[in-house]
Amino acid sequence: MRIIEKTVRVIIPSNYVGDLEKDVKLALAIDLFFRGIISLGRAAEIAEIPIQDFIHELRKRGIVPFTYDEDELKRELET
Repeated sequence: MRIIEKTVRVIIPSNYVGDLEKDVKLALAIDLFFRGIISLGRAAEIAEIPIQDFIHELRKRGIVPFTYDEDELKRELET
């Protein structure tokens, strides 16, 4: 997969508290995963967090992280 870097301007409320770069990467990764554009593993890479943490973030938002059977899940977590 080809990687591109893009700069985007956004308006942030003055009362925003948090790590903006981290939050944006996570939001992008979740959106791309939810739309089926990227895999669970690739989404975790984009968010720059361990796959288990990414799964936790999905579950917090009510998003089903996978529809794998047990063997497929083991293989995904081993990579």
